[in-house]
Amino acid sequence: MFREALLAGTMESYFFLAEQFRTQDEPTFCGLTTLAMVLNSLHIDPMRTWKGAWRWFNEQNLACCTGPERVRAEGLSFDMFRSLAACNGAEVQACRAPHAAGEAAAFAAAFREAARSISQSSERQCLVVCYSREFLGQSGAGHFSPVGGYHEESESVLVMDVARFKYPPHWVPLEDLARSMLQIDHDTNKPRGFLQLRLPQRVRAAGGAAPPLRAPFVPPAAGRLLSEGFASKLADLDLEASGCPLPAADNAHVAWAFRAYRTNYKSFS
Repeated sequence: MFREALLAGTMESYFFLAEQFRTQDEPTFCGLTTLAMVLNSLHIDPMRTWKGAWRWFNEQNLACCTGPERVRAEGLSFDMFRSLAACNGAEVQACRAPHAAGEAAAFAAAFREAARSISQSSERQCLVVCYSREFLGQSGAGHFSPVGGYHEESESVLVMDVARFKYPPHWVPLEDLARSMLQIDHDTNKPRGFLQLRLPQRVRAAGGAAPPLRAPFVPPAAGRLLSEGFASKLADLDLEASGCPLPAADNAHVAWAFRAYRTNYKSFS
């Protein structure tokens, strides 16, 4: 099936994802691991360091809106995943499965179109599914994983399961996977769904990479950390004790920057 899909041109996203394939570190980290894998595949710059001088996404530095300990205890919901993806720099199009059984066919058709479109696009895009393992007869409950390809003849998608200690990448009939997303998440009392992620429009317009010394887009998560560091330094400044006070114009700029930080970022604390 892989070879047939490859020859048909519907395995394009597989290679972007395969170079970043990860295994979740904790039983509840499927959402964070999937998101780290996808953001790195999209070549999104986190604008903050991972280790040493390296800027990289992993499970620990993704939790800007919720802490890793909370995720370790509770996992991620569909809405939390969408918020974290957007907060860390992705353009996200989320499609939640419907409650009404009469809308299931339209949802499956939308999922089929997304899988077909993304799997044959040479642009870096990723498709993520949030589904019920139990419905598919697998071990576990709710789960996140990226989709690596689409096989037209069998109408199946390749799930690149981030719980690789349980399952290797495997093909799932598209209709079955769509129905597994209809199952209710008992923590939220809502169905699950799928998400399409790609670079923001302003980054795509810049050719996918920023020119030197220019950042066309700063993810909110990175902006918050950068602003916190900047504001901390401003708050520590003792201009009079230094014996070298700034000119009035510079003092005004410092005061403005500090107020801007408090206005724009304190609400996220």
